[in-house]
Amino acid sequence: MLLGIILAVIFLSILILVHELGHFWAAKKFGLLVEEFGIGLPPRIWGKKIGETIYSITVLPVGGFVKIFGENGNDGEE
Repeated sequence: MLLGIILAVIFLSILILVHELGHFWAAKKFGLLVEEFGIGLPPRIWGKKIGETIYSITVLPVGGFVKIFGENGNDGEE
């Protein structure tokens, strides 16, 4: 039972990583500025800036994200 849960979490993490790599690749292909590519969910425990992008590993191992410049969800209102 425990092994099944662990394997499911690992499989889901790999699936999410591949999905987020698709977003990352598409953003780069269309010339968008990718501010951060993260594995897991924040807060960040490790990060390295290569070029214009921060590659990070975060606290919660399930999930991931690609932060694209200008994509903040408030439509320019601050």
